[in-house]
Amino acid sequence: MKRWVRRLIPYKSISWYTALLLFIFIVYFTFNYATPNPLSWDNIGYHVYLSEIINDGNLHVPDLTFYEGIMEQYKNTTTLYQFVPTNHEELGGYITKYTSGWAVLNAPFVYAGHLCAGWFGYAQDGFSKPYQLSVIICSLFYTLIGLLFLRKICLHFFSEKITSLLLLILVLATNYLHLHAESTATIHIYLFTLYAILIWLTIQFYQEKTRIKAILIGTVIGLMILIRPTELLAVIIPLLYGVTSFSDLKKRVIEFFTTSYYYWAIGFVVLVNTLQLAYWKYTTGKFLVYTYNNQGEGMDFHLPHILDVLFSFRKGWFVYTPIMLLLIIGFIQLYKQKRDWFWGLFLFTILNLYVISCWTTWWYADSFSQRSLSHTYPIYILVIGFIFVHITPLKRVLLGLFITLSIGLNLFQSWQARYGILHLSRVTADYYFSVFGQTSDPTEDQLKLLSIDFDLKSFDNRSEYKLITTIRPSYVMPFALDSETEQTPLETIPFETLTTKDHLWVRATAKIEPIFSDSLYKEEPFAAHLCICMLHNKKTYAWRNVSAFSIDQAGVTIKQDYLTPHPRYLSDELSVSVWLQYGPSIKVTDLSFEIYEKK
Repeated sequence: MKRWVRRLIPYKSISWYTALLLFIFIVYFTFNYATPNPLSWDNIGYHVYLSEIINDGNLHVPDLTFYEGIMEQYKNTTTLYQFVPTNHEELGGYITKYTSGWAVLNAPFVYAGHLCAGWFGYAQDGFSKPYQLSVIICSLFYTLIGLLFLRKICLHFFSEKITSLLLLILVLATNYLHLHAESTATIHIYLFTLYAILIWLTIQFYQEKTRIKAILIGTVIGLMILIRPTELLAVIIPLLYGVTSFSDLKKRVIEFFTTSYYYWAIGFVVLVNTLQLAYWKYTTGKFLVYTYNNQGEGMDFHLPHILDVLFSFRKGWFVYTPIMLLLIIGFIQLYKQKRDWFWGLFLFTILNLYVISCWTTWWYADSFSQRSLSHTYPIYILVIGFIFVHITPLKRVLLGLFITLSIGLNLFQSWQARYGILHLSRVTADYYFSVFGQTSDPTEDQLKLLSIDFDLKSFDNRSEYKLITTIRPSYVMPFALDSETEQTPLETIPFETLTTKDHLWVRATAKIEPIFSDSLYKEEPFAAHLCICMLHNKKTYAWRNVSAFSIDQAGVTIKQDYLTPHPRYLSDELSVSVWLQYGPSIKVTDLSFEIYEKK
């Protein structure tokens, strides 16, 4: 009994107490500073699997009426961007754009929340307070598991003191703490734990290969992919462990095809992901579905933003988390001290950085530093740990100074981000240095240094822009629209031919007139729209429209201001048109759009 208690609570272990205190620190920040409702924004999409089962026991979403009500009641999102049409000929309806791994890991806790909602008189709708609390508890549970597994990994390689220091670096010198304080239950928290478990299982597997360990490795990787498909890269870690030369690589390839362990691992990767394949087949009729249908974002493998991800003031990892500069030295030391780990971790790091930087909106989400890299910290903390082995006294002093400064900067800037002094997605170099060290709210002059807010709808600051051109359609006016020709030809202009800057304002004006007597337009429903959008591969994104629902004999003029989105490619096209949605025929007698560029 005493031996079991000592294993559970190693009271002589400094690193165990360090992990426990850091976890308590995280719990405090989670309950005092985190978003009150974790079932919001992206998490709504991850939660759909569970909320559908809770509400009607059916994963099919026939329409969005229920979620529109949830959005109105809980104010947990402003749009239902989390859903996409199924395009299923018979079922129709919608599916969530996100995969189901988050829901799988949260299911036991959410079910407990469902029971509590019934017991204590809360709405059993999947989103009331008991469900919110259950998700917070689930997030903290996986946080604790992740910290404990990271401690076990570090103790396998390092001393108690180095392990304790590495845990302190993780929580105090990186955006890991801010992630918990601002983004409770985000997928990165769960992935962090799975990466820590994967590294530990890899250590155990290559010490003694067994079928159960292979199955566990496959299950963990399967869950990673089920949460986010790009985590398929994680297979590099166990596959390349122990490979230090080309001859080792050849042996590993032969071993891969001639031993059953790898087949068991692959089998469970596939088995776990059949959950997602079955869901897609049931709701869409297809086993594989690409749900990210927004043409304004996607994987652009030929256009990586590596320098932006690492060094930009918008979200640069090395700018806001400078402790990670130690990775450069850490990989050198890893190569010297533990070459059997080097190639797997190094190749994973390079490919992971590349894939993350290929996402169009690499700065996605309001977050501090690079949230997209935070779940792979178990790898990076391990690599940094090898710097502390066999270090000279002078280097120890210099390293201690750098770590202290990094912790101070991280905690202070996390505080700035928490209170809006550092904006979470629009920081420029000028703005960064203007608020560096500042504890008061930014002034109006400082706020003008931020990059453009792409959510703006009204062109109120026209004095800061200059008119660079006025464009009229190339087709002949007037142009008639009726039930057969519902839209004017798309007038398109490549973005790169208009400006070298990241945005433009467009002021569009359309004049439409009736073809028949105005009494006909009063008798029949009528809707015409002035539409502006961007085109990527001839498909629309950032679509906006202004509508007219009535018209008299004198006609009607429709006007719209449009802020161009961040273009996916500079060759993407700006498009303006008039669309007759329904009603009697009309004619477009004038259409023009003025293009304004920042002075």
